[in-house]
Amino acid sequence: MGIRVKKHVDLILPLLIALFFVPSMAATCMVYSLYDIGVKEGDWVEYSVAEAENWEFFMEIHSGDNLRFEVIDIIVQEIMYPNITVAFEVEVPVCDVFINGEYQGNVTLREILFLPKGEEYWRALEKIEENWSIEAPKYGIKCETNITIGKETVLFSDRMEGAINAGFKQTIHKDTGVALEFERYLDFGETSWEYRLVISDTSISGVLDPWYVTYLNLIILSVVSVILIITVLLRRSLRFNKYQINPVESCART
Repeated sequence: MGIRVKKHVDLILPLLIALFFVPSMAATCMVYSLYDIGVKEGDWVEYSVAEAENWEFFMEIHSGDNLRFEVIDIIVQEIMYPNITVAFEVEVPVCDVFINGEYQGNVTLREILFLPKGEEYWRALEKIEENWSIEAPKYGIKCETNITIGKETVLFSDRMEGAINAGFKQTIHKDTGVALEFERYLDFGETSWEYRLVISDTSISGVLDPWYVTYLNLIILSVVSVILIITVLLRRSLRFNKYQINPVESCART
């Protein structure tokens, strides 16, 4: 009897291992695309509050306030399809927040202000947003997303209409993923909340530099062009004066 039981155990045990451990191993070995953000620990960005109404960010913010975000950590977040399956992963920053120079606390910024760099992330996100726009009406919500990929920037907006109307719009510097401008609104009944941020300074190279570098290059090119033109004209003038015959000297010789 003991031998039969042992035989049954020997047969069942591999099946149990296959049932419980193989799916776990498959899930563990599942690899998703990971999109990196363009910032690192120690980087910071400052925004000026262009507009604000009834919005609290640790404290109520007002037009003219200065918000500073300092990256203290970077974590990985899963981006889901509407059916709750993982589409891909993205890096998201954890930031210390300062308002008008005073420390307020830290926050994890998901899909705002600091986003993955490059163009591939936006192409992948477009597919997910298309699925959400189809699935959202099933839950009584209308969802509309717009992603416009330009040469240097990406315009990213999302609007949700239903019991609550809410949305955001941001202009992203494509190469670094840093928002140059961000606005968010929320309407509920007769009450509304909104704010708009505009970048004012940053430690991240390439975000604000291109504007100044472009103008500087144009100025340098213009100055060099003017110098070359003046140099050419002066040389021609000197050559002309050197070989020009003086009418008085010509008469004297005759």
